[in-house]
Amino acid sequence: MSKKILVPTKPQSSKPPTSATDWVGRPESPALPVDESNAELQVRLTFDIPESLHRRIIIAHAQRGIKRMAPELRRILEQHYPPTS
Repeated sequence: MSKKILVPTKPQSSKPPTSATDWVGRPESPALPVDESNAELQVRLTFDIPESLHRRIIIAHAQRGIKRMAPELRRILEQHYPPTS
């Protein structure tokens, strides 16, 4: 006897997306905020970098005793793209 599992299809919206978040979609279970004083929802950003750059980042972090890359890269992005008033 074989068991069939029905997987529902994703409903399609008839209206086009109005923002980048609508286009890409939100994660099923978003990550928790980095620190509890920052209650803003965190979203994932994924992009490719050359292996040589990745290696330089890892070496620099190791030399400074930084174990996690993400917080440091967030800080750099925040400096480059400050909030607008």
